[in-house]
Amino acid sequence: MAWIQPLFLTFQLVVVAVVLAALLGVSGAWAASRLQVAGRCWRWIAGAFLAAMVVAVAIPMILQAAAWEATAGKFGWMIMTQTGARAEGLSDYGFFRGLIACGWIHGLARPALVGLATWYGNNQEPLNVLQKAQMDLGPWRAWWRVQLPLAFPWLLSSLVATAVLATTEMTVVDLYGFRTVADEFYLFYAAEPSLFSVFMICVLPLLIMAILMTWLLVERRKFVVSRSESDVIRDDVIRDNPDEAGPGVLWSSAILAILIGGLILLVPLSGLLIKVGHDVELENGALVATWSVDRTVQRLWEAPSIFAQEYRWTGLIAAGVAVASILIAWPMAALGRESRRTEFAADLLTIGLVLLPGPLVGLLVVRFFQLPVPGFPTLYQQTLIPTFMALLFRAVPAAYWILRAGYRGLDHQLLDTAQFEFSRLRRVWCVDRPLLRGSLWAAAMGAAIVASGDVPATLPVVPPGVTTVGTRLFGLLHSGARYQEAALAIWYLAVVLMISLFLARRFLGFHVKVE
Repeated sequence: MAWIQPLFLTFQLVVVAVVLAALLGVSGAWAASRLQVAGRCWRWIAGAFLAAMVVAVAIPMILQAAAWEATAGKFGWMIMTQTGARAEGLSDYGFFRGLIACGWIHGLARPALVGLATWYGNNQEPLNVLQKAQMDLGPWRAWWRVQLPLAFPWLLSSLVATAVLATTEMTVVDLYGFRTVADEFYLFYAAEPSLFSVFMICVLPLLIMAILMTWLLVERRKFVVSRSESDVIRDDVIRDNPDEAGPGVLWSSAILAILIGGLILLVPLSGLLIKVGHDVELENGALVATWSVDRTVQRLWEAPSIFAQEYRWTGLIAAGVAVASILIAWPMAALGRESRRTEFAADLLTIGLVLLPGPLVGLLVVRFFQLPVPGFPTLYQQTLIPTFMALLFRAVPAAYWILRAGYRGLDHQLLDTAQFEFSRLRRVWCVDRPLLRGSLWAAAMGAAIVASGDVPATLPVVPPGVTTVGTRLFGLLHSGARYQEAALAIWYLAVVLMISLFLARRFLGFHVKVE
Protein backbone atom coordinates (compact mmCIF):
# COMPACT_ATOMS: atom_id res chain seq x y z
CA MET A 1 0.00 0.00 0.00
CA ALA A 2 2.91 2.34 0.60
CA TRP A 3 3.65 2.28 -3.13
CA ILE A 4 0.17 3.40 -4.27
CA GLN A 5 0.75 7.11 -3.70
CA PRO A 6 4.21 7.18 -5.41
CA LEU A 7 2.77 5.17 -8.33
CA PHE A 8 -0.10 7.63 -8.70
CA LEU A 9 2.27 10.61 -8.60
CA THR A 10 4.56 8.92 -11.12
CA PHE A 11 1.61 8.37 -13.46
CA GLN A 12 0.65 12.04 -13.18
CA LEU A 13 4.19 13.15 -13.99
CA VAL A 14 4.42 10.80 -16.97
CA VAL A 15 1.12 12.04 -18.42
CA VAL A 16 2.08 15.73 -18.12
CA ALA A 17 5.59 15.16 -19.50
CA VAL A 18 4.43 13.05 -22.46
CA VAL A 19 1.61 15.43 -23.42
CA LEU A 20 3.89 18.48 -23.36
CA ALA A 21 6.69 16.68 -25.19
CA ALA A 22 4.29 15.38 -27.86
CA LEU A 23 2.63 18.74 -28.51
CA LEU A 24 5.85 20.73 -28.75
CA GLY A 25 8.01 18.02 -30.34
CA VAL A 26 5.60 17.05 -33.14
CA SER A 27 4.82 20.69 -33.88
CA GLY A 28 8.52 21.50 -34.08
CA ALA A 29 9.17 18.52 -36.36
CA TRP A 30 6.38 19.65 -38.67
CA ALA A 31 7.78 23.17 -38.83
CA ALA A 32 11.32 21.93 -39.53
CA SER A 33 10.12 19.56 -42.27
CA ARG A 34 8.26 22.42 -43.98
CA LEU A 35 11.16 24.85 -43.78
CA GLN A 36 13.95 22.52 -44.87
CA VAL A 37 12.42 22.04 -48.34
CA ALA A 38 12.01 25.78 -48.99
CA GLY A 39 14.46 28.54 -49.88
CA ARG A 40 17.78 29.44 -48.32
CA CYS A 41 16.40 31.72 -45.58
CA TRP A 42 13.85 29.13 -44.48
CA ARG A 43 16.54 26.44 -44.42
CA TRP A 44 18.63 28.58 -42.10
CA ILE A 45 15.70 28.74 -39.69
CA ALA A 46 15.22 24.96 -39.91
CA GLY A 47 18.93 24.35 -39.34
CA ALA A 48 18.99 26.71 -36.34
CA PHE A 49 15.92 25.03 -34.86
CA LEU A 50 17.35 21.52 -35.23
CA ALA A 51 20.69 22.66 -33.80
CA ALA A 52 18.82 24.15 -30.83
CA MET A 53 17.06 20.81 -30.32
CA VAL A 54 20.41 18.99 -30.26
CA VAL A 55 21.64 21.49 -27.66
CA ALA A 56 18.49 20.94 -25.59
CA VAL A 57 18.92 17.15 -25.72
CA ALA A 58 22.54 17.50 -24.59
CA ILE A 59 21.75 19.71 -21.58
CA PRO A 60 21.79 17.55 -18.42
CA MET A 61 18.63 17.42 -16.32
CA ILE A 62 20.30 19.17 -13.38
CA LEU A 63 20.99 22.16 -15.65
CA GLN A 64 17.41 22.13 -16.87
CA ALA A 65 16.27 22.23 -13.26
CA ALA A 66 18.72 25.01 -12.39
CA ALA A 67 17.60 27.11 -15.35
CA TRP A 68 13.88 26.86 -14.63
CA GLU A 69 14.40 27.23 -10.88
CA ALA A 70 16.32 30.44 -11.56
CA THR A 71 13.44 31.61 -13.76
CA ALA A 72 10.25 30.54 -11.97
CA GLY A 73 11.34 28.80 -8.74
CA LYS A 74 10.77 29.98 -5.20
CA PHE A 75 13.72 32.37 -5.49
CA GLY A 76 13.53 32.76 -9.27
CA TRP A 77 13.62 36.22 -10.79
CA MET A 78 9.99 36.01 -12.00
CA ILE A 79 8.67 35.17 -8.53
CA MET A 80 10.97 37.59 -6.70
CA THR A 81 9.91 40.38 -9.05
CA GLN A 82 6.28 39.87 -7.99
CA THR A 83 6.98 41.12 -4.48
CA GLY A 84 3.47 42.54 -4.06
CA ALA A 85 1.81 39.18 -4.44
CA ARG A 86 4.31 37.58 -2.09
CA ALA A 87 3.76 40.29 0.51
CA GLU A 88 -0.01 39.68 0.41
CA GLY A 89 0.57 35.99 1.15
CA LEU A 90 -1.02 34.74 -2.05
CA SER A 91 1.82 32.32 -2.65
CA ASP A 92 4.67 31.81 -0.25
CA TYR A 93 6.64 29.83 -2.79
CA GLY A 94 5.00 30.77 -6.09
CA PHE A 95 3.12 28.53 -8.47
CA PHE A 96 6.23 26.64 -9.64
CA ARG A 97 6.24 23.60 -7.39
CA GLY A 98 5.05 20.02 -7.14
CA LEU A 99 3.55 18.48 -10.26
CA ILE A 100 3.56 21.79 -12.13
CA ALA A 101 7.31 22.27 -11.71
CA CYS A 102 8.30 18.64 -12.28
CA GLY A 103 5.94 18.15 -15.23
CA TRP A 104 7.02 21.43 -16.80
CA ILE A 105 10.75 20.68 -16.56
CA HIS A 106 10.38 17.10 -17.84
CA GLY A 107 7.89 18.20 -20.47
CA LEU A 108 10.18 20.91 -21.83
CA ALA A 109 13.35 18.83 -21.54
CA ARG A 110 12.04 16.06 -23.85
CA PRO A 111 10.31 17.84 -26.80
CA ALA A 112 13.74 18.18 -28.37
CA LEU A 113 14.12 14.39 -28.34
CA VAL A 114 10.59 13.91 -29.70
CA GLY A 115 11.09 16.55 -32.37
CA LEU A 116 14.42 15.16 -33.58
CA ALA A 117 13.10 11.58 -33.62
CA THR A 118 9.96 12.57 -35.56
CA TRP A 119 11.96 14.72 -37.99
CA TYR A 120 14.44 11.90 -38.54
CA GLY A 121 11.63 9.39 -39.12
CA ASN A 122 10.02 11.75 -41.60
CA ASN A 123 13.32 12.01 -43.51
CA GLN A 124 13.46 8.21 -43.85
CA GLU A 125 10.17 7.96 -45.70
CA PRO A 126 9.94 6.95 -49.39
CA LEU A 127 10.33 9.90 -51.73
CA ASN A 128 7.49 9.00 -54.06
CA VAL A 129 5.06 8.62 -51.15
CA LEU A 130 5.88 12.10 -49.83
CA GLN A 131 5.75 13.81 -53.21
CA LYS A 132 2.50 12.15 -54.25
CA ALA A 133 0.91 12.94 -50.87
CA GLN A 134 1.90 16.59 -51.14
CA MET A 135 0.50 16.82 -54.65
CA ASP A 136 -2.80 15.16 -53.72
CA LEU A 137 -3.38 16.52 -50.20
CA GLY A 138 -1.28 19.66 -49.85
CA PRO A 139 1.40 20.34 -47.21
CA TRP A 140 -0.90 20.40 -44.15
CA ARG A 141 -2.97 17.26 -44.73
CA ALA A 142 0.00 15.35 -46.21
CA TRP A 143 1.92 15.76 -42.96
CA TRP A 144 -0.86 14.65 -40.62
CA ARG A 145 -2.35 11.90 -42.78
CA VAL A 146 0.75 10.44 -44.46
CA GLN A 147 4.12 11.64 -43.12
CA LEU A 148 3.39 11.50 -39.40
CA PRO A 149 1.83 7.99 -39.50
CA LEU A 150 4.86 6.71 -41.44
CA ALA A 151 7.19 8.27 -38.84
CA PHE A 152 5.08 6.91 -35.97
CA PRO A 153 7.62 4.24 -34.83
CA TRP A 154 10.24 6.94 -34.21
CA LEU A 155 7.68 9.21 -32.56
CA LEU A 156 6.41 6.45 -30.29
CA SER A 157 9.91 5.39 -29.28
CA SER A 158 10.77 8.96 -28.25
CA LEU A 159 7.53 9.30 -26.27
CA VAL A 160 8.14 6.01 -24.47
CA ALA A 161 11.69 7.16 -23.72
CA THR A 162 10.19 10.37 -22.29
CA ALA A 163 7.85 8.35 -20.08
CA VAL A 164 10.54 5.93 -18.92
CA LEU A 165 13.01 8.70 -18.11
CA ALA A 166 10.33 10.57 -16.17
CA THR A 167 9.66 7.35 -14.25
CA THR A 168 13.28 6.59 -13.37
CA GLU A 169 14.81 10.08 -12.99
CA MET A 170 14.89 11.57 -9.48
CA THR A 171 16.87 14.82 -9.72
CA VAL A 172 13.91 17.10 -10.44
CA VAL A 173 11.28 15.34 -8.34
CA ASP A 174 13.55 15.29 -5.30
CA LEU A 175 14.20 19.00 -5.73
CA TYR A 176 10.49 19.79 -5.50
CA GLY A 177 9.52 17.08 -3.02
CA PHE A 178 7.30 15.29 -5.55
CA ARG A 179 7.62 11.72 -4.25
CA THR A 180 7.52 9.50 -7.31
CA VAL A 181 8.66 5.88 -7.38
CA ALA A 182 12.20 6.92 -8.32
CA ASP A 183 12.41 9.42 -5.47
CA GLU A 184 10.99 6.92 -2.98
CA PHE A 185 13.68 4.45 -3.99
CA TYR A 186 16.37 7.13 -3.65
CA LEU A 187 15.20 8.26 -0.22
CA PHE A 188 14.04 5.07 1.49
CA TYR A 189 15.10 1.95 -0.38
CA ALA A 190 18.60 2.66 -1.73
CA ALA A 191 20.26 1.49 1.48
CA GLU A 192 18.14 -1.67 1.86
CA PRO A 193 16.32 -2.34 -1.42
CA SER A 194 13.49 -4.85 -1.51
CA LEU A 195 12.72 -7.12 -4.43
CA PHE A 196 9.50 -5.21 -5.13
CA SER A 197 11.24 -1.82 -5.08
CA VAL A 198 13.86 -3.01 -7.57
CA PHE A 199 11.11 -4.41 -9.79
CA MET A 200 9.13 -1.16 -9.78
CA ILE A 201 12.09 1.11 -10.43
CA CYS A 202 14.13 -1.09 -12.76
CA VAL A 203 12.48 -4.22 -14.16
CA LEU A 204 9.15 -2.64 -15.07
CA PRO A 205 10.66 0.13 -17.27
CA LEU A 206 12.92 -2.45 -18.92
CA LEU A 207 9.92 -4.65 -19.73
CA ILE A 208 8.09 -1.71 -21.25
CA MET A 209 11.09 -0.83 -23.40
CA ALA A 210 11.56 -4.47 -24.44
CA ILE A 211 7.96 -4.63 -25.65
CA LEU A 212 8.45 -1.37 -27.53
CA MET A 213 11.69 -2.54 -29.16
CA THR A 214 10.02 -5.75 -30.36
CA TRP A 215 7.17 -3.79 -31.87
CA LEU A 216 9.54 -1.31 -33.52
CA LEU A 217 11.61 -4.10 -35.08
CA VAL A 218 8.45 -5.60 -36.61
CA GLU A 219 7.28 -2.22 -37.88
CA ARG A 220 10.75 -1.41 -39.24
CA ARG A 221 10.79 -4.65 -41.22
CA LYS A 222 7.38 -3.84 -42.68
CA PHE A 223 8.59 -0.34 -43.50
CA VAL A 224 11.71 -1.59 -45.28
CA VAL A 225 9.63 -4.02 -47.35
CA SER A 226 7.08 -1.36 -48.29
CA ARG A 227 9.84 1.07 -49.18
CA SER A 228 11.63 -1.44 -51.40
CA GLU A 229 8.34 -2.17 -53.21
CA SER A 230 7.20 1.43 -53.65
CA ASP A 231 10.32 3.59 -53.95
CA VAL A 232 10.60 3.66 -57.73
CA ILE A 233 12.29 7.05 -57.96
CA ARG A 234 16.00 6.92 -58.61
CA ASP A 235 18.42 7.66 -55.77
CA ASP A 236 19.73 10.76 -57.55
CA VAL A 237 16.40 12.58 -57.14
CA ILE A 238 17.01 15.57 -54.92
CA ARG A 239 14.93 15.32 -51.77
CA ASP A 240 14.63 19.04 -51.16
CA ASN A 241 12.64 19.97 -54.27
CA PRO A 242 10.19 22.75 -53.32
CA ASP A 243 6.66 21.57 -52.65
CA GLU A 244 3.48 23.53 -52.97
CA ALA A 245 3.69 25.13 -49.54
CA GLY A 246 2.72 28.78 -49.84
CA PRO A 247 4.09 31.80 -47.98
CA GLY A 248 1.47 31.42 -45.25
CA VAL A 249 2.60 27.88 -44.44
CA LEU A 250 6.28 28.89 -44.43
CA TRP A 251 5.72 31.91 -42.22
CA SER A 252 3.61 29.85 -39.83
CA SER A 253 6.32 27.19 -39.72
CA ALA A 254 9.06 29.75 -39.08
CA ILE A 255 7.12 31.45 -36.27
CA LEU A 256 6.28 28.09 -34.70
CA ALA A 257 9.91 26.90 -34.86
CA ILE A 258 11.16 30.14 -33.30
CA LEU A 259 8.55 30.05 -30.52
CA ILE A 260 9.19 26.39 -29.65
CA GLY A 261 12.96 26.80 -29.80
CA GLY A 262 12.77 29.90 -27.64
CA LEU A 263 10.54 28.23 -25.05
CA ILE A 264 12.68 25.09 -24.83
CA LEU A 265 16.10 26.74 -24.90
CA LEU A 266 16.22 30.53 -24.80
CA VAL A 267 13.74 31.21 -21.99
CA PRO A 268 15.45 29.05 -19.32
CA LEU A 269 18.93 30.14 -20.43
CA SER A 270 17.88 33.77 -20.30
CA GLY A 271 16.47 33.10 -16.85
CA LEU A 272 19.90 31.97 -15.66
CA LEU A 273 21.54 35.08 -17.08
CA ILE A 274 18.95 37.38 -15.55
CA LYS A 275 19.24 35.64 -12.19
CA VAL A 276 23.00 36.29 -12.02
CA GLY A 277 22.46 40.05 -11.91
CA HIS A 278 19.10 40.02 -10.13
CA ASP A 279 18.64 41.24 -6.57
CA VAL A 280 15.75 42.22 -4.31
CA GLU A 281 16.48 45.22 -2.11
CA LEU A 282 14.56 47.04 0.61
CA GLU A 283 13.86 50.67 -0.34
CA ASN A 284 11.63 52.90 1.78
CA GLY A 285 10.08 49.90 3.48
CA ALA A 286 9.20 48.17 0.20
CA LEU A 287 10.90 45.30 -1.63
CA VAL A 288 12.21 46.36 -5.04
CA ALA A 289 13.65 44.00 -7.66
CA THR A 290 16.72 45.31 -9.49
CA TRP A 291 19.02 44.01 -12.23
CA SER A 292 22.43 45.34 -13.19
CA VAL A 293 24.75 44.59 -16.09
CA ASP A 294 27.80 45.46 -13.98
CA ARG A 295 26.64 43.10 -11.25
CA THR A 296 26.10 40.34 -13.82
CA VAL A 297 29.58 40.75 -15.30
CA GLN A 298 31.22 40.87 -11.88
CA ARG A 299 29.51 37.73 -10.61
CA LEU A 300 30.26 35.81 -13.79
CA TRP A 301 33.89 36.91 -13.56
CA GLU A 302 34.14 35.68 -9.96
CA ALA A 303 32.37 32.34 -10.50
CA PRO A 304 35.37 30.44 -12.01
CA SER A 305 37.50 31.22 -8.97
CA ILE A 306 34.75 30.63 -6.42
CA PHE A 307 33.79 27.26 -7.92
CA ALA A 308 37.22 26.31 -9.23
CA GLN A 309 37.23 23.02 -7.32
CA GLU A 310 33.86 21.98 -8.77
CA TYR A 311 34.96 22.78 -12.33
CA ARG A 312 38.26 20.90 -11.93
CA TRP A 313 36.67 17.76 -10.54
CA THR A 314 33.92 17.83 -13.16
CA GLY A 315 36.46 18.19 -15.98
CA LEU A 316 38.68 15.46 -14.58
CA ILE A 317 35.85 12.98 -14.10
CA ALA A 318 34.26 13.79 -17.48
CA ALA A 319 37.58 13.35 -19.30
CA GLY A 320 38.33 10.03 -17.59
CA VAL A 321 34.86 8.65 -18.27
CA ALA A 322 35.04 9.82 -21.90
CA VAL A 323 38.29 7.90 -22.50
CA ALA A 324 36.95 4.78 -20.80
CA SER A 325 33.69 5.03 -22.75
CA ILE A 326 35.53 5.15 -26.08
CA LEU A 327 37.60 2.11 -25.14
CA ILE A 328 34.42 0.16 -24.40
CA ALA A 329 32.02 1.54 -27.03
CA TRP A 330 34.38 1.48 -30.02
CA PRO A 331 34.87 -2.33 -30.06
CA MET A 332 31.11 -2.77 -29.59
CA ALA A 333 30.33 -0.57 -32.58
CA ALA A 334 33.05 -2.18 -34.70
CA LEU A 335 31.82 -5.71 -33.97
CA GLY A 336 28.24 -4.63 -34.49
CA ARG A 337 29.04 -3.43 -37.99
CA GLU A 338 30.23 -6.91 -38.90
CA SER A 339 27.34 -8.84 -37.36
CA ARG A 340 23.65 -7.94 -37.19
CA ARG A 341 23.14 -10.15 -34.16
CA THR A 342 26.02 -8.51 -32.32
CA GLU A 343 24.68 -5.07 -33.20
CA PHE A 344 21.19 -6.00 -32.00
CA ALA A 345 22.60 -7.33 -28.72
CA ALA A 346 24.67 -4.16 -28.25
CA ASP A 347 21.62 -2.02 -28.97
CA LEU A 348 19.54 -3.80 -26.34
CA LEU A 349 22.40 -3.73 -23.83
CA THR A 350 22.99 0.01 -24.17
CA ILE A 351 19.27 0.78 -23.98
CA GLY A 352 19.02 -1.33 -20.83
CA LEU A 353 21.97 0.50 -19.28
CA VAL A 354 20.34 3.87 -19.93
CA LEU A 355 17.11 2.73 -18.29
CA LEU A 356 18.81 1.73 -15.04
CA PRO A 357 18.02 4.49 -12.52
CA GLY A 358 21.01 6.41 -11.20
CA PRO A 359 20.44 5.55 -7.51
CA LEU A 360 20.25 1.86 -8.40
CA VAL A 361 23.47 2.12 -10.41
CA GLY A 362 25.20 3.75 -7.46
CA LEU A 363 23.87 1.05 -5.16
CA LEU A 364 25.19 -1.70 -7.44
CA VAL A 365 28.65 -0.11 -7.50
CA VAL A 366 28.66 0.32 -3.72
CA ARG A 367 27.66 -3.32 -3.19
CA PHE A 368 30.34 -4.43 -5.65
CA PHE A 369 33.10 -2.72 -3.69
CA GLN A 370 31.76 -4.18 -0.44
CA LEU A 371 32.76 -7.65 -1.61
CA PRO A 372 35.52 -9.21 0.57
CA VAL A 373 38.28 -8.53 -1.95
CA PRO A 374 41.64 -7.11 -0.80
CA GLY A 375 42.06 -3.51 -1.89
CA PHE A 376 38.38 -2.82 -2.57
CA PRO A 377 37.87 -0.61 0.53
CA THR A 378 40.85 1.52 -0.46
CA LEU A 379 39.65 1.85 -4.04
CA TYR A 380 36.18 2.79 -2.87
CA GLN A 381 37.20 5.40 -0.32
CA GLN A 382 40.30 6.96 -1.89
CA THR A 383 39.92 6.76 -5.67
CA LEU A 384 37.54 7.84 -8.41
CA ILE A 385 37.21 4.33 -9.83
CA PRO A 386 33.75 3.72 -8.29
CA THR A 387 32.59 7.08 -9.67
CA PHE A 388 33.90 6.21 -13.13
CA MET A 389 32.16 2.82 -13.02
CA ALA A 390 28.80 4.34 -12.07
CA LEU A 391 28.98 7.01 -14.77
CA LEU A 392 29.89 4.50 -17.49
CA PHE A 393 26.37 3.04 -17.35
CA ARG A 394 25.05 5.99 -19.37
CA ALA A 395 28.23 7.40 -20.91
CA VAL A 396 29.03 4.18 -22.79
CA PRO A 397 25.61 4.07 -24.52
CA ALA A 398 26.03 7.70 -25.60
CA ALA A 399 29.44 6.96 -27.12
CA TYR A 400 28.23 3.71 -28.67
CA TRP A 401 25.28 5.22 -30.53
CA ILE A 402 27.41 8.06 -31.91
CA LEU A 403 30.05 5.59 -33.13
CA ARG A 404 27.33 3.32 -34.48
CA ALA A 405 26.02 6.23 -36.56
CA GLY A 406 29.59 6.98 -37.64
CA TYR A 407 30.08 3.43 -38.91
CA ARG A 408 26.77 3.65 -40.80
CA GLY A 409 28.21 6.59 -42.75
CA LEU A 410 31.39 4.81 -43.86
CA ASP A 411 32.01 2.98 -47.12
CA HIS A 412 31.31 -0.63 -46.17
CA GLN A 413 32.97 -1.96 -49.32
CA LEU A 414 36.23 -0.28 -48.28
CA LEU A 415 36.06 -1.78 -44.79
CA ASP A 416 35.23 -5.24 -46.13
CA THR A 417 38.18 -5.07 -48.53
CA ALA A 418 40.51 -3.99 -45.71
CA GLN A 419 39.56 -7.12 -43.76
CA PHE A 420 41.46 -9.24 -46.30
CA GLU A 421 44.65 -7.18 -45.93
CA PHE A 422 44.74 -6.47 -42.17
CA SER A 423 43.90 -8.28 -39.00
CA ARG A 424 40.80 -7.05 -37.21
CA LEU A 425 42.69 -4.99 -34.62
CA ARG A 426 45.07 -3.51 -37.18
CA ARG A 427 42.21 -2.67 -39.52
CA VAL A 428 40.33 -0.88 -36.73
CA TRP A 429 43.41 1.17 -35.87
CA CYS A 430 44.80 1.83 -39.36
CA VAL A 431 41.59 2.10 -41.41
CA ASP A 432 38.63 2.73 -39.12
CA ARG A 433 40.35 5.25 -36.84
CA PRO A 434 41.22 7.85 -39.55
CA LEU A 435 37.76 7.54 -41.08
CA LEU A 436 36.05 7.82 -37.69
CA ARG A 437 38.16 10.66 -36.32
CA GLY A 438 35.24 13.08 -36.18
CA SER A 439 32.88 10.46 -34.75
CA LEU A 440 35.42 9.47 -32.09
CA TRP A 441 35.73 13.07 -30.95
CA ALA A 442 31.96 13.46 -31.00
CA ALA A 443 31.52 10.24 -29.00
CA ALA A 444 34.05 11.38 -26.41
CA MET A 445 32.35 14.75 -26.08
CA GLY A 446 28.91 13.17 -25.80
CA ALA A 447 30.11 10.76 -23.12
CA ALA A 448 31.75 13.65 -21.23
CA ILE A 449 28.49 15.65 -21.23
CA VAL A 450 26.48 12.67 -20.00
CA ALA A 451 29.02 11.89 -17.27
CA SER A 452 29.27 15.48 -16.08
CA GLY A 453 25.51 15.78 -15.57
CA ASP A 454 24.59 12.34 -14.20
CA VAL A 455 23.93 13.45 -10.65
CA PRO A 456 21.84 10.45 -9.44
CA ALA A 457 24.63 8.00 -10.26
CA THR A 458 27.34 10.27 -8.85
CA LEU A 459 25.84 11.03 -5.43
CA PRO A 460 26.16 7.55 -3.86
CA VAL A 461 29.74 6.87 -5.03
CA VAL A 462 31.61 10.17 -5.09
CA PRO A 463 34.47 10.02 -2.58
CA PRO A 464 34.81 12.48 0.32
CA GLY A 465 36.25 15.83 -0.68
CA VAL A 466 35.15 15.56 -4.31
CA THR A 467 32.39 17.90 -5.47
CA THR A 468 31.26 18.22 -9.07
CA VAL A 469 29.20 20.99 -10.61
CA GLY A 470 26.16 18.70 -10.73
CA THR A 471 26.33 17.58 -7.11
CA ARG A 472 26.98 21.15 -5.94
CA LEU A 473 23.98 22.42 -7.91
CA PHE A 474 21.84 19.59 -6.59
CA GLY A 475 22.66 20.55 -3.02
CA LEU A 476 22.32 24.30 -3.46
CA LEU A 477 19.09 24.25 -5.45
CA HIS A 478 17.20 22.66 -2.57
CA SER A 479 17.39 26.00 -0.80
CA GLY A 480 16.44 27.95 -3.94
CA ALA A 481 18.40 29.23 -6.94
CA ARG A 482 20.37 32.38 -6.14
CA TYR A 483 22.92 34.26 -8.17
CA GLN A 484 25.85 32.03 -7.07
CA GLU A 485 24.14 28.91 -8.38
CA ALA A 486 23.13 30.68 -11.58
CA ALA A 487 26.71 31.80 -12.22
CA LEU A 488 27.98 28.28 -11.48
CA ALA A 489 25.51 26.82 -13.98
CA ILE A 490 26.21 29.36 -16.74
CA TRP A 491 29.90 28.51 -17.14
CA TYR A 492 29.10 24.81 -17.10
CA LEU A 493 26.33 25.40 -19.61
CA ALA A 494 28.67 27.36 -21.90
CA VAL A 495 30.87 24.28 -22.29
CA VAL A 496 27.83 22.06 -22.92
CA LEU A 497 26.62 24.51 -25.59
CA MET A 498 29.92 24.48 -27.46
CA ILE A 499 30.11 20.69 -27.45
CA SER A 500 26.47 20.19 -28.43
CA LEU A 501 26.76 22.71 -31.28
CA PHE A 502 29.72 20.72 -32.57
CA LEU A 503 27.61 17.57 -32.42
CA ALA A 504 24.75 19.32 -34.21
CA ARG A 505 27.02 20.49 -36.99
CA ARG A 506 28.58 17.06 -37.24
CA PHE A 507 25.40 15.01 -37.47
CA LEU A 508 22.81 17.44 -38.85
CA GLY A 509 24.98 19.04 -41.50
CA PHE A 510 24.45 16.04 -43.77
CA HIS A 511 20.66 16.29 -43.51
CA VAL A 512 19.90 20.00 -43.38
CA LYS A 513 21.14 21.68 -46.52
CA VAL A 514 21.83 25.35 -45.90
CA GLU A 515 23.23 27.19 -48.92
